[in-house]
Amino acid sequence: MTTPVNTFQDILDALEKEPALREQFRSYILTEELLQLPAQFVLLRADVDGLKSGQARLEERMDRLEEGQTGLANRMDRLEESQEGLGGRMDRIEGRFGNVEGQLYEQRAASRVLYRAHLMLGIERPQIAMAQAGPARQEFYDAMYEAMENGLITQEEYMDLGDADLIVRGGNRRHAVVEMSLGPDDDDISRAVRRSEILQKATGEHVVAVVVTPAPHPALIEEAERRSVHVLDIAA
Repeated sequence: MTTPVNTFQDILDALEKEPALREQFRSYILTEELLQLPAQFVLLRADVDGLKSGQARLEERMDRLEEGQTGLANRMDRLEESQEGLGGRMDRIEGRFGNVEGQLYEQRAASRVLYRAHLMLGIERPQIAMAQAGPARQEFYDAMYEAMENGLITQEEYMDLGDADLIVRGGNRRHAVVEMSLGPDDDDISRAVRRSEILQKATGEHVVAVVVTPAPHPALIEEAERRSVHVLDIAA
C-alpha cells in the first residue's frame, strides 16, 4: 500500500515508514562520492590506526636506540677510565724504571768520579765521604751533625746536604759535592752549588760543586761555567 504524498511532511513520513524508499531517495539525492564516504572513512580510520601503531613502534625503537647509546656511553666512560688507570700505571712503572736506571748510573759513576778527582778536581787521595748509592762513612755524618750542633749550619741545611748524590773528600782538605743525572738541567747545577756552600760552611775547607752526566749539552756547560761548577762527562 502506497502512502499518498501531498506535502513535504508526507514525504518525510513516507521515508520514515518505508526503508526501501528511503534508500532510493538517498541514492537519488547524494552523489557517488558522498555515498562512498562512510566506507572511505572506515579505510581512513584504519590508516590512522596503522600510523599510530607505526609511530608507537618507532618510538619503541627510538627508546631502545637511546638505551643503546646510553649503554655505549657508559662503556666508553669505563674504557676511558681503564685507559687513564693504565696510563697511571705506566707512568709509575716508567718512574720506577727511571729511578732504578738512575741509581745504577750513580753506582757506576761514583768510582769514575774518584778516578778523575785528582786530575780534574784537584782532590788528592780522594775518598767517598757519603753516597746515596753506596756505603757511607760514619765520621762524615758525625762531623756534619757536630757542625749543626755548633750553629755552623742549620737543621734544614744538614738535611739538604744529606740528599746529595755523592760527596768526595781528599787528603789535601779539598771536597766535592756531586750531583749525578742522566738528564741534567739547571736544577742540578743549583743543588750542587747550594750544597757545596753548605759543606764549606760546615768544614771551613775548600769545596767544589760538580755535575756528572753522560751527555752534557752546550747550554748546561755554559751555565755551569758561569756558576763555577765542574761538569764531568761520564758515560752511562
